[in-house]
Amino acid sequence: MTKQERLEKMEQRFQEMIRQEKVLHEKGIQYVAGIDEVGRGPLAGPVVTACVVLPEDFHVPGVDDSKKLTEKRRLAMNQEIQDRALAIGIGIASPEEIDEMNILEATKCAMVRAFHDANEKLGRKIPGAEIQHLLIDALELPDISVPQEGIVHGDASSVSIAAASIVAKVTRDAYMVEMGEKYPGYAFESNKGYGTAAHYDGIRAQGITPIHRKSFLKNLESRHGGKAVERIGAKKMTGKKVYAVRAGRETGIFQTWKECQRLVTGYPGAEYKSFTTWEAAEEYLGKKQDVQAIPETAAEIYVDGSFDVRTGKFGCGVVILYKGEVITLKHGYDDPASAELRNVAGEVMGAVNAIRYCQEHDIDEVYIYHDYNGIGKWGDDEWKANLPLTRKYKQFVADARKNMKIVFIKVEAHTGVKYNEMADRLAKDAIGLF
Repeated sequence: MTKQERLEKMEQRFQEMIRQEKVLHEKGIQYVAGIDEVGRGPLAGPVVTACVVLPEDFHVPGVDDSKKLTEKRRLAMNQEIQDRALAIGIGIASPEEIDEMNILEATKCAMVRAFHDANEKLGRKIPGAEIQHLLIDALELPDISVPQEGIVHGDASSVSIAAASIVAKVTRDAYMVEMGEKYPGYAFESNKGYGTAAHYDGIRAQGITPIHRKSFLKNLESRHGGKAVERIGAKKMTGKKVYAVRAGRETGIFQTWKECQRLVTGYPGAEYKSFTTWEAAEEYLGKKQDVQAIPETAAEIYVDGSFDVRTGKFGCGVVILYKGEVITLKHGYDDPASAELRNVAGEVMGAVNAIRYCQEHDIDEVYIYHDYNGIGKWGDDEWKANLPLTRKYKQFVADARKNMKIVFIKVEAHTGVKYNEMADRLAKDAIGLF
């Protein structure tokens, strides 16, 4: 993609993002605010929300859901927003409040604080001005009487919510970097409080800190004074299951299915699994499933392909894990020549699309999990490529490696690994098989 093509794509995306605000402005609503949060899932640190009021003539292509932006681009967009916004409010709910209220109510409380902060600043900047309409990512705030809309995936469809997501993310990340200096040994500066292997190792070695959410770690019993954390029931369990929740309303290890079910049912992207030993559950929560160590700054990518024998079409599915965020891609193809490879063609194109995404978002180190051996063998120039598609693929990977590190990791197909299965479903959905 050329620079001009990239700019045109960014402009097109911006026009899609600004539609909600344009409709409201055309109705005479001048002051529209977007609200979003960051930090509902981590084990440590506050949940941070931002409320952003943009001017009607705001035009900054590149503002998008903070999860889709690299850190470098997110910082650049944050500066643009700070320079151009009519008002920006920040609301924070502390770990103590999260433990007392639960994460959902604490998030709402932080959003209300952000709203009042932004509304006060708007009134100071423009005497008499008040926020007239709220756009909120997926939630509604009954404590605020201003007209509002809760928009599912609002940070990907409203420029005001996207701007709020960027400001909140940059604000919280900066705070967690400071906490990494204050509380060394937990890798807060890189994991931002999420449950990575380094974070769990820190808890086991040093205990919990004042910024940990005790309700998220209810199955860890801390010894007073910051010493080692003991595991409740750490002895081997036989004949009785425990349930590890890696992504849910709360995370941790739970001893009944009822507890686990309450935390994962209806939760988007829930990750959980049952185990017969506590140690195995901890392994699932605290360490990568693959032996190879993946740097915190790299992207982990799962690719898969699918083929429809009725139509001859093939599709690809891609799941990208980058800095605690999950990005999904899918695409269908009608290419009879390449379709000779059936679902392998889709997996090849999945790898291509994943690498292209990382190139466009300045991600320079990627680890690609694939189940067909040729994805890595062709990419590493260990297999001869006999078809046009595989020859182009080999050259594409070779060219991409001039500016980025690409590592291929072979995995077994259909083993129940969440992101493998997600990529498979995306590939099928791309050609109407799911």
